[in-house]
Amino acid sequence: MNFLGHIFLSPDDDEILLGNFIADSVKGNPEKFYAGKIAQGIRFHRAIDQFTDNHPLVKQGVERFRQTQARYAAVVIDVIYDHILASNWNEFHEEELNLLTQSVYQRLELQKAHFPIHVKQFFPYMKTQNWLYNYQFEWGVLKSLEGLDRRSAHQTQMHLALDVYKESEAKFIAEFREFISDAQKMSENYFSG
Repeated sequence: MNFLGHIFLSPDDDEILLGNFIADSVKGNPEKFYAGKIAQGIRFHRAIDQFTDNHPLVKQGVERFRQTQARYAAVVIDVIYDHILASNWNEFHEEELNLLTQSVYQRLELQKAHFPIHVKQFFPYMKTQNWLYNYQFEWGVLKSLEGLDRRSAHQTQMHLALDVYKESEAKFIAEFREFISDAQKMSENYFSG
């Protein structure tokens, strides 16, 4: 799951949302850097990642990307899953996508003092270019994949992933629907346990 998927699975708590959002930029023990619910949000993000990486339907989708994406196949499926979620948003959430994304940007902006340096650098672009909303469009996904291509330390071809996705779109969408239902249950159990 990429940014939108993590936000979708987050409970309605600003500090957990923040921790979940910044987690990829926090290495090691989160309690070294953050207290309480922010650290809990970072751990929650990691639990989502572990659940996603080990889910059999996600692994199935990753394999379709393996030929063109090699070791980046798991990274690519995260972006593709955000596209599926965004482009079918009304199926999964009551609030209109653009209203939700604007609310999320505002909630995060109020906590930007806690952003790690990397997040401080990309968040203004994310907000002004409305990445979360634009995941629903093919051009938005392509822009995200091209950005990953540029920032990668190795030679990649992540921009080709959209073609692979379109070849098996119905399979990806069906797998995502089942996976996201399982992920929602995992998220609910995470905070009730």
